[in-house]
Amino acid sequence: MNKKSIIFIILALFISSTVFFTGYTKHKDPEELYRVYLSGKTIGYINSKQELEEYINTKESEIKNKYGVDKVYAPKELDVVKEVTYNEKVSTVEEIYQKIKDISPFTINGYTITIKGVEEIEEDQKYTTDDVIINVLDKKIFNDAIMTTLKVFVPEEEYQDYVNGTQEEIEDTGKIIENIYIENEMTIKQNKISVDDVIFSDSEELSKYLLFGTLEAQKTYTVKSGDTIEQLSYDNKLSVEEFLIANTEFTSSDNLLYPGQTVTLGVIRPAFKLIEEDHVVEIEISKYKTEIVYDDSLLVGVERVKQEGVNGKNKVTKKIKKSNGEVISAVVVNSAEVEPTINKIIVRGKGTISKGSLGSWAWPTKIPYVITSVFGWRWGKFHEGIDISGTGHGSPIYSANDGVVVEAGYTSVNGNYIVINHNNGYYTIYGHMSALLVKKGDIVTIGQQIGKMGATGYATGTHLHFGVWKGYPYRGGTSINPMRLY
Repeated sequence: MNKKSIIFIILALFISSTVFFTGYTKHKDPEELYRVYLSGKTIGYINSKQELEEYINTKESEIKNKYGVDKVYAPKELDVVKEVTYNEKVSTVEEIYQKIKDISPFTINGYTITIKGVEEIEEDQKYTTDDVIINVLDKKIFNDAIMTTLKVFVPEEEYQDYVNGTQEEIEDTGKIIENIYIENEMTIKQNKISVDDVIFSDSEELSKYLLFGTLEAQKTYTVKSGDTIEQLSYDNKLSVEEFLIANTEFTSSDNLLYPGQTVTLGVIRPAFKLIEEDHVVEIEISKYKTEIVYDDSLLVGVERVKQEGVNGKNKVTKKIKKSNGEVISAVVVNSAEVEPTINKIIVRGKGTISKGSLGSWAWPTKIPYVITSVFGWRWGKFHEGIDISGTGHGSPIYSANDGVVVEAGYTSVNGNYIVINHNNGYYTIYGHMSALLVKKGDIVTIGQQIGKMGATGYATGTHLHFGVWKGYPYRGGTSINPMRLY
């Protein structure tokens, strides 16, 4: 190795050692910092997590004043993790705060209530209601709102007597509440709530939300001369019961309205299902039946009344189940005659059985009964008939008049059903039966048993859906209130 080569080797070793020692002296010792993540992405490093939290709380005085709270917290999406790291640039808490406030909302302490959905059955569908999520600052706000809403469906005095065990015993007629409960499962959890979410701080505002299912202002109307509760309800797609729920100052459809009065016309969409189970004893009208007697000596088409009908009275004991104030099932457990019923007797010329009489209609179920849903609007949908319950599963269903069976079958909506053409312009439909006793093409007479009471199809409990139509049902015909025939 010559002298020149040795010089190059020495020079190379000197340079490499210089680089090594220089690099070593510039390398920092590891240090503890806090990495700040927002929605999973790093936005910087800080020296103190506590200092950031205190800075946020100090700066967000507007939030504290708005909600009346003592402390404001970081966003839910923020995560601060301690790390041992090298050569990282440290941000000030003010710099991190500025990045946060432009991207994610801060949080405050509160409670989140989840009202789980439940199964609902309507005339044309079966579904599960959506879960309802409610944020409140204090559990008392929610408890007070629940009680306010509950009193809309159950009069306060009746509810307090039920809770306190001070209901009066039924001596002759009356009602005893046997049970009240909310069917929905509810959970309540202490939580940090984003200030961008809806947070209820007033129980009255929350009770309106629980009742109407929306934060939007409810439709109101200024009463004019001649307005009635029944007509206003119908014109605004409400049942009378819904109108009374939305306007608690009224107690019945017979209450008078005066010009200039303001009423609420919002559709009720309760966030929960309040169940009330009642034991009821009351005097009911027992409608007379119409009996048809055919006489060979009379000409075809001739008809005369042999005996006029007279309604009687029964003392009826029932078990009633309501959901948010609406009867969903009823069972008659006892019935005692108070005044006898005298049936109407009509004599007809033989051969007229296929043509129904406009003046004579038979009730389609046994007596006594309970009408659980009337004709008209309910919960924003039009109910084209009445629901009759209380006579028991498998009890007889009768043809309301003479006619011909034009449909007899099953659909997912109506279950086992029958349609009868009465050959007088009217048709009747009978739904949810447990069994059919006639078939398409059969000629039936007034009062003839055509099926049995059931709960097939989309039905909440055992009942008969009874509809009367001028013209063919759902095919150009017009539904009418069945009670107009009786």
